[in-house]
Amino acid sequence: MKDSLVEVNNLKKHFHIGNGQLLKAVDGVTFSIRQGETLGLVGESGCGKSTLGRTIIRLYENTDGEVLYKGKNVHRLKGKEAGQFNRDVQMIFQDPQASLNPRMTVEDIIAEGLDIHGLARGMRRERVTELLQLVGLRKEHASRFPHEFSGGQRQRIGIARALAVEPEFIIADEPISALDVSIQAQVVNLLEDLQAERGLTYLFIAHDLSMVKHISTRIGVMYLGKMVELATSNELYKLPLHPYTQALLSSVPVPDPTVKRERIILQGDLPSPANRPSGCGFRTRCPKATERCALEEPVWKEAEAGHWVACHLYD
Repeated sequence: MKDSLVEVNNLKKHFHIGNGQLLKAVDGVTFSIRQGETLGLVGESGCGKSTLGRTIIRLYENTDGEVLYKGKNVHRLKGKEAGQFNRDVQMIFQDPQASLNPRMTVEDIIAEGLDIHGLARGMRRERVTELLQLVGLRKEHASRFPHEFSGGQRQRIGIARALAVEPEFIIADEPISALDVSIQAQVVNLLEDLQAERGLTYLFIAHDLSMVKHISTRIGVMYLGKMVELATSNELYKLPLHPYTQALLSSVPVPDPTVKRERIILQGDLPSPANRPSGCGFRTRCPKATERCALEEPVWKEAEAGHWVACHLYD
């Protein structure tokens, strides 16, 4: 796509876990992210969402496939190009307590990227103060340590750190799941405001479907290392095609007591990525599975304009 900032083509990330076993955490995922949009990524725990994000940003080397950022393969970047990529693409981590160095002050945490990329130029403290105020914190917070803050404040520090080097693309890996419900909306609203002000592009990884709908332009659904559906936020919630997406959305509470929604209860547990079922990985839990589902893996295809799905029901 001409307006794509990020393109992921048949990306795979496998881990050797001993005894000759291969854990296929990400197994042939393809999608793109347009400049200025928020792509939401949902799926239950263990489906490969975080591994996908970490492979895109090069925290993990890819096993196969490619990630293109502005048309360049990120896993082949070297020298100045690699340095520029590391500045352009940042990550907000799930656990703000674990992702902040407890022995560093907030000023040093936020300014670390500025120091590495040589961006401070005698204005280090002023820049840190500006970033703290941008995320709703105060100047005097710069001299404190992470343990002196609440979870929501720590996540704001993580956001300030990500923004310090003026990135274009931010991967937010479940940035609100470790926070109190009362704080989650504040952080999401902050991310939306920053996107509007700075033209940021987000990959927003989460399992809270209501929040993902609120913040996302389009939403991708992952199951067992593969993308099973991708559509605009409104289209996905209005007309989900994949049986797994239908089951996920049936569990979302509706704030109108007059609306009755049939709950789809999935049988069994999520299979191990190290021992994936043959054919369609969802077939062991799918209420609509046929014999073909065990024999053939469904193809990733555009069932309707802009609505992609991997399911034999739509061949």
